Amino acid sequence: MIIDFDIPEIAAPTNPFLGYWGAQAFIGHFSESAVVQTLASTFVRCVFTAWEDYCDADRYLRCTFQPRGGNLNVSDLYRAVSRFESCITGMHLAVRSFRALRKRKELRDHASAAVINAQKPVFLSSAAGGKLALLRNKIQHIEEELAKGTLSGDYTYMIQPTGPEVVLDDSAQPGQTRKTIDRLKILEHEVLFADLADWLREMIVYVDKLRSLMPTGWSSTQGTIFPTALDQREEQTT
Repeated sequence: MIIDFDIPEIAAPTNPFLGYWGAQAFIGHFSESAVVQTLASTFVRCVFTAWEDYCDADRYLRCTFQPRGGNLNVSDLYRAVSRFESCITGMHLAVRSFRALRKRKELRDHASAAVINAQKPVFLSSAAGGKLALLRNKIQHIEEELAKGTLSGDYTYMIQPTGPEVVLDDSAQPGQTRKTIDRLKILEHEVLFADLADWLREMIVYVDKLRSLMPTGWSSTQGTIFPTALDQREEQTT
């Protein structure tokens, strides 16, 4: 079997995550509401971890089927599976956080409302958010179904990277097949990597939108956050 991969790359952004966290830690937040701050920060955190999990899972999966020395790296397969499960869970929590954020009444007459609620993101649609919720629930509760004996059919017990397999028309390699890994499947449910990548990219765009709302003024009256040792000595001598 020849293995191909159709797993879109999600390029490293210009780090809106760091911009958001830096502003929150040292300058302040765009909202005075603790609930808004928590929901926005949870969204940013979950998107960040989901993005890292996606990239790590892609790398481990490729290492599984492109091993050195001709041996299948089974341990990398399980690393990939774990990262993909974490990615889907993180994306699901990000959807829940952002959906709740858009409903907060504190944003109705706030400048942030135009940015957050200008249009409904695709990742909040039933096609995206609904599928992520379904996949996440299957990942979290499959052991309950196994224990109760309610599963039927020849189903895998974990999420599975898979895709279509076709027979090659090559007389030099009779019976040879080509499998393109382009999706994740758990029980009867599946999601294409292309869709996961599109939703994650859009989530990162909204992280950047939240970052753009953060204040840019300094929190220190002297224009610095951490005074240097020289500044401290000068203050002590005045």
